[in-house]
Amino acid sequence: MQSFSLSENQKLNNTIVTVGKFDGIHKGHEKLLEILTSKANGRQKVVLTFSSAPTAFLEKKSNKTIMTEQEKRLLMEEQGVDVYIRMPLTEEFLSLSPEEFVRDILKETLGATTIVCGTDFRFGAKAKGDVELLKALQKKYDFNVVVVEKEQYNRKDISSSEIRELISRGDMRTVNMLLDHPYRIIGKVTEGKQLGRTMKIPTANIIPDENKLLPPNGVYRTVVVVGDEAYHAITNVGINPTVESGTQIKVETHIIDFKEYIYHETIEVQFYDFIRPEKEFDSLKELQKQIQKDIESCKKLR
Repeated sequence: MQSFSLSENQKLNNTIVTVGKFDGIHKGHEKLLEILTSKANGRQKVVLTFSSAPTAFLEKKSNKTIMTEQEKRLLMEEQGVDVYIRMPLTEEFLSLSPEEFVRDILKETLGATTIVCGTDFRFGAKAKGDVELLKALQKKYDFNVVVVEKEQYNRKDISSSEIRELISRGDMRTVNMLLDHPYRIIGKVTEGKQLGRTMKIPTANIIPDENKLLPPNGVYRTVVVVGDEAYHAITNVGINPTVESGTQIKVETHIIDFKEYIYHETIEVQFYDFIRPEKEFDSLKELQKQIQKDIESCKKLR
């Protein structure tokens, strides 16, 4: 999969394109990508995306995301996307009128001959462009539009904002159902104090991206992907108050029945069940006993 920024001024020809933030890549997004593939007919499948919601950028709001840029790019590749393009969030770019966006970006730069979008697709300055305008511009700029209906769950449209709320509550089962894949944290294993080894419960520690939306601090049943292999695991998200005094949130994972050396390797931690909130223990011995109970809880939930 090719990956570059729109600011690099690369030009494409005769493509099928979809546009959006694609935070989390949930079932609704997957439906768009399936249509992108089914309608491609040999053309390059192009996704134009952005890391932050344009409104959040313009209002200078912090923007926690379900997926980091790395995670989104990897999942797009898994979905069969040929070209992944990052949209620069600049005031100049966001001031393009809807028709300028279609003419200059979708047509002249991306070479779109088909545009796949959802029913609520908005584009151009102040999001004034909509599906009806896109359809009205088809003949003028020689492309066709495929509009995809929203996916629903419990008679409600699936949305990234709803999924973010569920992650904040730690409801990982529903999150994974709406995403149609496990919520994940991908990162490089860092060296910690190695207290886990002294308790004979070694952990692989990740410092999550500062923009990553994390579930509540606590212990989770997880699966860890190392290379091409998946292993059952138990993960603590939090500051580990029993042995740490700082505020740095870490993702600490004990991979069950795993003995390999994986420091500095990139791993993927997939979340499935919330086990318990994070708490401070009076001693390492108490913490060790609780972790053993947590491991048993995880085994029962498999």
